[in-house]
Amino acid sequence: MGLLKVLNLPSLRGKGVQPATVVHAKDEKAPIGLSRAATAWRQAHGQAVERVSALKTSIRSHYASGHPHLLQAIEKGLFKLDEVFAEVDHRLADSLEAAAKADTDAARVAELAKAKRILAGYVGYINGQPMIARLDKNPFVKTDLKTLLLQGLNEAAKAL
Repeated sequence: MGLLKVLNLPSLRGKGVQPATVVHAKDEKAPIGLSRAATAWRQAHGQAVERVSALKTSIRSHYASGHPHLLQAIEKGLFKLDEVFAEVDHRLADSLEAAAKADTDAARVAELAKAKRILAGYVGYINGQPMIARLDKNPFVKTDLKTLLLQGLNEAAKAL
């Protein structure tokens, strides 16, 4: 027995009335938008890694004819540049993809909350990390990491 019959209402079939579309919380954050946001973050992160790699190459080239002890110290210092990417990583993209693939509204909401926490952590780290400021002020290669990473996070945040 249908709801209209239970409520003693006439059927609307054949009268040109279309049934209403039900919108669930799952539909509010379309998986495609979340997947695109994940891809956008991975691309921004990848560009940042490439810029730091170019900086390392430039520094190595500049000091290539230096004393072996100097070169060894430089290599140790260059290794520290990658520490930025230990904190600002792919967890946000992974979380956005998990939200896009979530089977239930509750799982999607939980994953989106996780993504928001990760994003907030990234923003705080990027704005407060002196290493990023030093990378952006280096005399060898224009990195502009802070701007690049924050723009990438801004794109991801639009999906949240």
